[in-house]
Amino acid sequence: MPLYTISTRCPLSAPEQQALVSGVTEAHCTITGAPAQFVQVVFSRGVHLRSKNSLHILGSIRAGRSDRIKSALANRFIEVASQVLECSSARCTVDLIDVPASWVIEGGAVMPEPGEEQEWLAKHLN
Repeated sequence: MPLYTISTRCPLSAPEQQALVSGVTEAHCTITGAPAQFVQVVFSRGVHLRSKNSLHILGSIRAGRSDRIKSALANRFIEVASQVLECSSARCTVDLIDVPASWVIEGGAVMPEPGEEQEWLAKHLN
């Protein structure tokens, strides 16, 4: 948690995928303060997308993030995607969905609320 699903109609190369994973992870950690080990990124063939040159990111993030943080995440993801794919940012879309931390288990334990990550990591990863 968070889980980001990146959908495109055209297949992405391994370097493009790695650049997107790195960019999404870096953005999420920098903007939210969450540790990198929480970030999950998966890729999907987006046959539902209108344009074959478009990209969609669907993110399930822990509830409790402010609108300012959500907006910063969405904007940064679009910047990353348009840079990696060398396309117009108008071809990139982002949807973020709030998921209560209590609905998610990571490493066998219920996820912490935003801001409680360090205590959770100390307790569950040692």
